[in-house]
Amino acid sequence: MLAQNNRVEPTDSNAHENSTSVQGRHTSSSVIKSRHSSSELINQVDYSENGVLPHEKKTLKRNLGLFSGISFIVSMIIGSGIFISPKGVLRETQSVGLCLVIWALCGFIALLGALCYAEIGTILPLSGSELNLGIGSVHARTGDVLAFVFNWANTFILQPSTIAILSLTFSTYFLSGVMDSCGSPIELVKILAIFAIVILANVNALSVTAANRLNIIFVILKTIIILVIVMGGLVRIGKGTTNNPFSVALAFYSGLWAYGGWGSLNTVTEEIKNPKRNLWLSIVVAVTLTIIVYVLTNISYFTVMSKDELLNSNAVAVTWGEAVLGPVSRGLPILISVSTLGNVNGLLFFSARYCMVGARYGYLPDVFSCIQKQRLTPLPGILLQTIFAICYCIPSDIDSLITLFSFVSWVFTGLTFFATVCCRFTKPKAHRTIKVPMPLIMVMLLVALYLIIAPVISSPNIGFLVAALILLVGLIFYYLFVFRKMQPTFMKKMNSFLQEFFDLTQAAVNTEV
Repeated sequence: MLAQNNRVEPTDSNAHENSTSVQGRHTSSSVIKSRHSSSELINQVDYSENGVLPHEKKTLKRNLGLFSGISFIVSMIIGSGIFISPKGVLRETQSVGLCLVIWALCGFIALLGALCYAEIGTILPLSGSELNLGIGSVHARTGDVLAFVFNWANTFILQPSTIAILSLTFSTYFLSGVMDSCGSPIELVKILAIFAIVILANVNALSVTAANRLNIIFVILKTIIILVIVMGGLVRIGKGTTNNPFSVALAFYSGLWAYGGWGSLNTVTEEIKNPKRNLWLSIVVAVTLTIIVYVLTNISYFTVMSKDELLNSNAVAVTWGEAVLGPVSRGLPILISVSTLGNVNGLLFFSARYCMVGARYGYLPDVFSCIQKQRLTPLPGILLQTIFAICYCIPSDIDSLITLFSFVSWVFTGLTFFATVCCRFTKPKAHRTIKVPMPLIMVMLLVALYLIIAPVISSPNIGFLVAALILLVGLIFYYLFVFRKMQPTFMKKMNSFLQEFFDLTQAAVNTEV
């Protein structure tokens, strides 16, 4: 089922300081025969063994500059979260003042977390470097297992479920803006969500430039919506407090959901111009701007609505619009839906690259490490994420999907922070464009542990068990197809068929900076 011949092995403490250890995984032996540096990955990976992959080498082009990087992060972060999450944060804190503090702290956590990702990404500017150089550096075998499960969770849970959540949110808001107050049928909500996914998948499959330009348009629209809300607010702080410290973790879940996407730029490092500069600078500028905008937006909400009004609102921004904009507020749900659609576009862009990175390391079938010859887009990854996102749309239970996403996401975010610490010891001499102070990394580790454990104690539900079971299934796949190197014949035939049908070629690693 998995890649048989372009396997990137986990690094160990004796590996070269500024490279990733790479090895061809040969079908005739399970013994590790050699290790190569990342530059050798471009020139020495042998695809001739089963004749599946072509010999010509093409790479993803570096089309993303500083402004594009900032736009993508802003587009990934600002979506439906700021329009629906304020209710969840206030419900768990029961205090307007503490609610605003939580929003600011969530932004600080997002910024520190993104900088930890950027530290790994600038050591070796390859897409998905946190997967192998980060988590994979924990230990030779253990790190490999963790990196596989991380890729498994991203490919089959985190990315497609998030695309489904945002698509359903887009559909709900859009239909509420064009239909009467009786509401829209759930079947229509699902159909429109699936239609939106398919359209954006086609845009991403046809052209990286088109996806990038569409993303910039979405960012401009998001900015206009947020500015309208911020400009409409005056400061008015309420009173109240919560008596349950564990429930604050659920408030962080809602807040951090709205900040989701802060680490996404690492996934497209090979497409960023001058990544050692633009990667971390894009993160700092984008997340800082988002923190300011989010806090001001929440202040604006509280100037117009009381705590009870906000908690009873199904769509906070729409309730705000009805009070401030009057009849004009009819168009606000449509604008919010467009903002959410920008997140879907960005997620499809990033998630397809993650599939490609996973295939390079042997965690997914060979075909997912390919790109379309003419378009130079990771078409197999886009198709895979589209199919799974559509499947997640069918149940249409957004709250359950968010719980599933948040728990699994913070398990692996915590592992990435731990891997950042490990990287300090396994690659102590590597050049770091940015170096996060160790005490701050330890703070992020503690935050991750709190966000994993506290919600389970405060509000246990079946979603946490389902998430754990899915991860355990991933371990079974690792044992069969990575550790034991099982090679189903039908998968080889499928790789060949898909390669010819979609006119694919193996994507060489782009290490030019």
